[in-house]
Amino acid sequence: PAERRTGRSSMTEEGEAPKYGAFLFDNGARYEGSYVVKEGEPAEGEAESAAAIMRNGVGTYKLDANSYEGEWVADKMHGHGLFKFMDGSSYDGDWVENQFHGQGKYQWATGAYYMGAWEKNRMHGEGVFVDDTGREWKGKFYNGQGPGLHTLPKPKQEAVNGS
Repeated sequence: PAERRTGRSSMTEEGEAPKYGAFLFDNGARYEGSYVVKEGEPAEGEAESAAAIMRNGVGTYKLDANSYEGEWVADKMHGHGLFKFMDGSSYDGDWVENQFHGQGKYQWATGAYYMGAWEKNRMHGEGVFVDDTGREWKGKFYNGQGPGLHTLPKPKQEAVNGS
């Protein structure tokens, strides 16, 4: 893959500046963005260690119609990013080790969405769920459930009179 130094001043824990490149994976996926080369321990019976390329920094990963554009740390989606799923749904928000975690918005292909707190891929904490008809539920979610939710009244729609 082509390499060039990024203009970013971010460094890895080992003090190495990230490189930039594009990679194709055996499964057909493609990654373009920042990465680092991490030296591993030699395998048993091997004289030299194997180097691993790890996504680190900002990059885009695409597999079929799924895509993620955002931050990576140690080869995991970590930080802020946007994941678009092949079914038309999407998640835009905080990630921790490949999971929705922090604040974010998940939108289903139907138009329904949840915006609020996430923990380990589940709606957890304060948030708002809006169904595909526009009806809203607001409150505290727990482990993907909403036992303490209350519905908000739909805004009144005024008829437009042509006269």
